[in-house]
Amino acid sequence: MADLIQWARTAQRTGLLRLNDESGGREVHVYFRDGRIVFSSSNERRSGWASYLKYLGFCTEDDVEAAFRVKESTGASVASILLQEKKLTHEQAVSTLGEKTIEDLCDVFLWPEGTFQFDPKLPVIKTTVIVDLDPIHIVCEGIRRAEVWSRMSAFIHPKNFFERSDDPLDETGTWEDLRVARHVWVLLDGNRNMDDVVEGLPFSRYKVYRAVSELLERKVAMPTEVTAVVDREKKLREKIEVARKAAADEKWTEAMEILQGLATAHPGRADIVEELITMTRGFERSIYEHNFTKLDVPVVTIGPESLARLNLYPTEGFLLSRIDGRLSVREILRITPVPEFEGLRAFKRLLSAKIIDFPHRQSPSATATEASKQRG
Repeated sequence: MADLIQWARTAQRTGLLRLNDESGGREVHVYFRDGRIVFSSSNERRSGWASYLKYLGFCTEDDVEAAFRVKESTGASVASILLQEKKLTHEQAVSTLGEKTIEDLCDVFLWPEGTFQFDPKLPVIKTTVIVDLDPIHIVCEGIRRAEVWSRMSAFIHPKNFFERSDDPLDETGTWEDLRVARHVWVLLDGNRNMDDVVEGLPFSRYKVYRAVSELLERKVAMPTEVTAVVDREKKLREKIEVARKAAADEKWTEAMEILQGLATAHPGRADIVEELITMTRGFERSIYEHNFTKLDVPVVTIGPESLARLNLYPTEGFLLSRIDGRLSVREILRITPVPEFEGLRAFKRLLSAKIIDFPHRQSPSATATEASKQRG
């Protein structure tokens, strides 16, 4: 998915990209103009833009229903109707449509598989509201969400039930999206499983799961007794096997995120820690064999304007601030205030998002020889 979107950006493509999740029946359309994303649409009615507006408090249910009635009789877009009726401003429409476009595209990063088709002719967009998004932002955010999703799905499952604790919702501190967390918290009544909660809201599955994970961390939500009777050990072993398979397929990031999620949910389990150590060593070997070596010198491939719009992890931001076209990976890792493993993961994310590159790569044997000397 990252390569596909970057291809359209780099080649400054104009046209329609159709993305299909054949197993789940989802379809997302992405409209490009000169390499920029100007619009998107999805066949999933639950998460439509109009419902999104309603839940975020911009419009009422009556406003949305009235707009759809006018659309049926006139053919005008819902956005145009809401603007004409002064139910929201043009700035609000562009902002929320941009958020929704990011939601639709980042959700595709979580699909197990899918197909795509690119039509180089841009169809007529029947709306007065379009966005202007740099695809590099979508790529960076999609990769970030895919990693977090692997970790969350290790301890949050579609059939899990959760309920609110006796503590009130504390809205202070840092939330990924407090607006979503408020709506999710209300629905955690012990009678709805995660599939039900997702279906009851217009937000992406990622956003709902992320809100639940934050509510659990803050102890304002907890698993219900229904969850307790499930064979947890069986589920745990199944998840470990999923991680092993991901590692065998060289999906190292997915494997490690699953194991880190299990380690968080099951502290003190030595078998999970051992698996995580094994995965970490395998990941490091794979990086140096297939992506870059410690002797390689990274360079930034996008301009400062695009960099300023990215939603980066602190480690990624630190690495980018030290990349000057002279320092090698080894030299940057030495001054990075995180373990080498975390620094490598950050380098890998930046490389996958095409934010950095290594134009003059060393032979992997050089790093292998150096590592052998250090072990000896």
